[in-house]
Amino acid sequence: MILVERATEEDIADILAIDRAIGITDRGEMLVEAVVHRQALIAREGERKLGFAVVQRHFFGHAFIELLVVHPEARRRGAASALLAYIEKTQPGDKLFTSTNESNTVMQALLDKAGYVRSGHIDNLDEGDPEIVYFKRLERA
Repeated sequence: MILVERATEEDIADILAIDRAIGITDRGEMLVEAVVHRQALIAREGERKLGFAVVQRHFFGHAFIELLVVHPEARRRGAASALLAYIEKTQPGDKLFTSTNESNTVMQALLDKAGYVRSGHIDNLDEGDPEIVYFKRLERA
């Protein structure tokens, strides 16, 4: 069973290792800061760390999933969906945003399946690969 919870300082090494596993080595400082400021989540199955997410509240005052990363060896097993579900359940407000590159069709499929809708795009972040912004209205009881 996949458990999602707030990441702690004890999870930093695992988060950095997951990021390195996808070839990213230059955002360690940002990830440490996200953990320290309680903006990072970790998905685990037993003791094994599967993936992480970073959620900020700086997108025009709304929650924004800045990163959602799953270790390549743990993909297609529900970790990304579990992270999304946890974020949707725990974020205040009724709007949630995220984005992904136009080339990231796997993330687009995940967001489509989870009920997110395209809400625009941003050019010039990554040359020739626009960033697609997604939105989901959260149902609150």
